Amino acid sequence: MVIGFLFALGPLGIELSVIVLLFTSMAWAIFFGVIGAIRGIPTNVAESSKSFGLTGWRYIRHVVLPAITPAVISGANLAWCDGWFFMIAAEYIQYQGNVVSPPSGGLGYLLAKTAYDLKDMNLAIVLLVFITFIVVYFNTLTWHKLMERASTGTFKPVFRMDLSGVGKLGVARAGSWLHFGRLHWPKSFSIAAQRLQKYSRIEKVIALVLASTTLLLVLYRFFGQLPTAEMINQGFHQPPAAELVGLPWLILFTMGRLSIAYGISLAAAITMGVLAAEHRRFAAIFYPLYDIGQGVPILALFPVLSLGLTGLLGDPRIALELTCIIMLVLDMIWYMFLNVVSAVKNIPTEINEVGRLFGFKGLKRITHLVVPSILPAIVTGSILSWGTGWNTIIFAEYLPSTEPTIPPVSVPGIGSLLDKAGYEFGNTVVLIFMLGVIAVIVLSMEGLVWRRLLRRFEKYHVEV
Repeated sequence: MVIGFLFALGPLGIELSVIVLLFTSMAWAIFFGVIGAIRGIPTNVAESSKSFGLTGWRYIRHVVLPAITPAVISGANLAWCDGWFFMIAAEYIQYQGNVVSPPSGGLGYLLAKTAYDLKDMNLAIVLLVFITFIVVYFNTLTWHKLMERASTGTFKPVFRMDLSGVGKLGVARAGSWLHFGRLHWPKSFSIAAQRLQKYSRIEKVIALVLASTTLLLVLYRFFGQLPTAEMINQGFHQPPAAELVGLPWLILFTMGRLSIAYGISLAAAITMGVLAAEHRRFAAIFYPLYDIGQGVPILALFPVLSLGLTGLLGDPRIALELTCIIMLVLDMIWYMFLNVVSAVKNIPTEINEVGRLFGFKGLKRITHLVVPSILPAIVTGSILSWGTGWNTIIFAEYLPSTEPTIPPVSVPGIGSLLDKAGYEFGNTVVLIFMLGVIAVIVLSMEGLVWRRLLRRFEKYHVEV
C-alpha cells in the first residue's frame, strides 16, 4: 500500500505514505487500551445499567464511553509518543536506492538527513534534544493534565503520585491493559461476526469481489499491468532473492536478537517497575525516563550508536549487532515497565497483609507474591513489546549509506533482507514475500505462545 501511494499518486501519495506508516505505529496502543477498558467494566455496573433500561446506544453513551475515556486518553498518549518514535522512518523513505521525503518536509526528515546524509552528529544531537524538549513539554501541558482529569471517571483505582515536572505522569495509561480477564474476542467483534452471518452467500461474494477488484486496481496502477506469473518468477530470480536459500537461518538470527533484547528488557522492566511502584524516589526517576525514552525518536540514535561503536570496536558488523540489541531494548522495555508498575500497584491490600502475616519479605515476597500477581501484566506487556520490536528490527539490522563509494552495513536477518529488497534493489516481489513471512511468524507466535500463556496465567489474575 505504501509503495503504491509513493509512485501512483505523486506528492500526495508521499504524504499519504507518511500518514499510513505513522498510523501503523500508533493505532495499536489505543486499540488494546480500549479493549482492556471494556473488559474491565465491573459486572455489577453492567448488570445495574441493564436493570435501569440502558441498552443499545444509551448503554454505550452512559457506560461504555465513560469507561473507556481514560483508556483512550492514555492510549492516545502512548500513540503520540510512538508517532514521534517512528517519525524519522516515516518521513525519510528509501526505495531502490533513492530517498523519498514529503514535499512539506518535517523534523523527522531534517533529523534523518542530518544523520544519514550529512553525518553531522553534533547537529543531529542538537535536533534530538530539541525534539525531546517538544515531546516532554507537550506531554506536560496536555497529556498529563488530560489523564488526571479523565482518571476521575474510571471504574478502577488509578495510581497517582505527587511528583514534580514530568514525574506527574502516573500509570493510568497502562492500567487499561491489565484487566483482560479471560482471553476472548471483544464484544464488538462478536457482534460483527453475528451480523456477518446474517448476510447471504451472494452478498458475501459481492463484498469479496469488490475488495479483490480494489486490490487489483492498486496493483495495476503500480505495475502498469496486472502481475503475471512471469513477473513474479522474474522477481524471485533477481537480487536479493538468492539469499532466500538461507531463510531459516535468517529467521533464527532475527528471532535470536529479539529474544536477547526481550530478556534484557523483561529483567530491567520488572526491577524498575517494582521499585517505581513501591518507592516514591525511584518513581520520580523512572517516570521522566519513560517520557523521554518513549517519546524521543530513538531511530535517530541508530547511526550515532553504530558509528560510535564502530570506532570503539573497529568492526562495523559487531558494532551493528550491539547497536541492534540496544535499539531493541530501548524500544521494548517501556510497555512492560508500565504494565508491571500498574500491576504491582493494583495488588489488593488484603494479599499484601496476608503476605506479611506469613513472613514474606524481600526476595521471598517478590517470588511468592509479586511475580505471580503480575504474570498477566507481563504477558500483555510482552505482546506489545514484541510487536514494536518487529517494527524496530527492520531498521536496526541494516545501516543504509547515501554515498556510492560507501557500501551499506547489515547483519544477517529477515529485517536486513527486507531492507535490501526495498532500499537497494527495489524488488517488490521479494519485499512482499518477506512481509508475508514476518506476518506468518507474528501470527504463529500469537497463537502458539502468547494466547496459551494468557490462558495459563489467567488464574493468577488479580482484580481490585
